[in-house]
Amino acid sequence: MKTSLLFSLCLLVTTALPAREFTDPQGRKLEAEVVSVTGGQAVLKRTADGRAMTVNIATFSEADQKFLKEFGEANQKYGFEVKYTKKKLGETKQKQFGVTAEDERWTYKIEIKNKLSTPLSDLRVDYWCFRKADEGKGKGSARIETSGSTKIDSLAGAASTTLETNEIILHKEKLDGGFYYSDGTRGQQADAMGGLAVRIFDKKGNEVHKWATKDDLLAAAVGKPMANGSNGDKPK
Repeated sequence: MKTSLLFSLCLLVTTALPAREFTDPQGRKLEAEVVSVTGGQAVLKRTADGRAMTVNIATFSEADQKFLKEFGEANQKYGFEVKYTKKKLGETKQKQFGVTAEDERWTYKIEIKNKLSTPLSDLRVDYWCFRKADEGKGKGSARIETSGSTKIDSLAGAASTTLETNEIILHKEKLDGGFYYSDGTRGQQADAMGGLAVRIFDKKGNEVHKWATKDDLLAAAVGKPMANGSNGDKPK
């Protein structure tokens, strides 16, 4: 039993994935293992001497280029940092029967940073904006106000891009001094920004990152966002 186990372990240690024979347009050949593929560059480990080398995948045959591109897609790594700011676009006010009503227009500005040193491409960013309706009791719940989707064609290594969401309308009402409701109260309504959820997908539709101002918002941020997209369909 010990001998069989030892033999199996030896097989695991000594058996490696076979190296591939790469060919350039001139017919020259190179036997090597693929270490990584990023963009148009591949890191290969030569079988002959174990030396790692970085090469342009365009130097190989079409079949080898296809193999390397598929390897790169299958082994693509992602790392993002998401930040946001709030931006007030404007407001309108009206006063009637002792009530001052105000509608404020806001958006979120979302900054997405590629934390890796390698470039990324063909990304889709879906977002959901929440509004919290507060009727003066501090118990309002956050509900989806708007959503959208934006494509990022390319994002350089360690670079950032910014997009702006659709507008969120916050409605606020308050009674003027000396006025009361029929029940004797002086209630008021003051909507507030309820948070933001972001999901990032690769070109195959696989989710590669998710983020939210509060974790519980991610549960609500599911399904296809509104088709009209964001105000920033072309990230800056």
